[in-house]
Order: sequence, then C-alpha cells, then structure tokens
Amino acid sequence: MVEVRYFSILREKLGKDSETLPFEGSVRELKEKLKERYPNAEKLIDAVRVAVNEEYVNDDYKISQGDRVALIPPVSGG
Repeated sequence: MVEVRYFSILREKLGKDSETLPFEGSVRELKEKLKERYPNAEKLIDAVRVAVNEEYVNDDYKISQGDRVALIPPVSGG
C-alpha cells in the first residue's frame, strides 16, 4: 500500500487530504491511475510536483510499497 497525500486546490477538488492505495510502479503510472480515478482533476494531476518520502522526484521514479507520496499543485501568489 502507498499513502497518497493531496495538497492545496487538489485536496479541495477531491474532497480529501489523503488515501491509501494498492500501488507499485512509476510516478507517471500513479498519475495515470489517479486521472482515471478522478477525471475531474486530470489537469491538476498533470501539473503537480511529486514528492516521495519528502523528496521531490521525477515521473520515472519507482514508487514502492510503504512509500508516502505527496501531490503538490503549482502555487501562484502576488
């Protein structure tokens, strides 16, 4: 199982701050799975930065059982 945490506008759109999913594979594959699960958040999921165990990773990074994955949307401000 993998703990997936959602932040900012993504958390608001999904109505939850985290969930535990059965998953093992790349960050890219996780994003695809989440886009299928939450089609209304597809554009946000495409734009997120991903951290695994509190370190930013790229889409090729392999997620393992027990990892904590954070999806962090881009933030704008003034």
